[in-house]
Amino acid sequence: MKYLAIVAYSGEDYYGFQRQNGKRSVQGELEKQLSFLLGSPTIIKGAGRTDAGVHAKGQTFSFSGTIENIDSFLHALNRLLPEDIFVRSIQVVDEGFDARHSCIGKIYQYQFTVNDRDPLRSKKIAQIRRDDFQFEAFLRGLSVFSGTHNFQNFTTKPEDKDGFIRHVEILDAHTEEEGNLVSVTLKADGFMRYQIRLMIGAAIRVGTSRLSVEEVAARLNQSERNIMSYKAPAEGLCLLEVLYPR
Repeated sequence: MKYLAIVAYSGEDYYGFQRQNGKRSVQGELEKQLSFLLGSPTIIKGAGRTDAGVHAKGQTFSFSGTIENIDSFLHALNRLLPEDIFVRSIQVVDEGFDARHSCIGKIYQYQFTVNDRDPLRSKKIAQIRRDDFQFEAFLRGLSVFSGTHNFQNFTTKPEDKDGFIRHVEILDAHTEEEGNLVSVTLKADGFMRYQIRLMIGAAIRVGTSRLSVEEVAARLNQSERNIMSYKAPAEGLCLLEVLYPR
């Protein structure tokens, strides 16, 4: 049978989601325990990779095997997994389903604090130390990315079969904790390597008057590659949901 699972994890102690030779990964931990429970080597297919330090509440992966009772299997799996990985659900899907290729979109959240150094959450939320940050300017920089654009200068991906074209929606952007915490939720038909961190990084630079909105906009839809140099920290990024056709 083919199964789809939803998994949450804290990425601070992993070298990303994808399996890495000689390095600890979320995929490696999942495959080790799934192979044990299913009684044979089991390879999973993730909806995508998340970088080292990036978190997830709704990452997905597909795998094949034979599970007699899903609830009992899920309970056993979570008892074996490390405390920072939790499989939220497992369901049967069609044989042709693929966690990555069947995906039609993803929703991410990025959070950062401004001049609020907090060691207790330093690995969960990015911390930006700038006295001159202006949220309204940050929003103007962020709004540039809304819509369908060529994002070749906001990813380090060397090539892209879709020509680096993506449709991005800014679902929410607000402040909390008297303006000290900034939270942004974004949706796209697909995000490329470092794309969100480069987009947020550019908007932060607009928010601190180190870039203009016009300079950020000029990097979109350019025919020549001139990749943005500043990436927002990994720990602020969390994959909330992977979207599939109903």
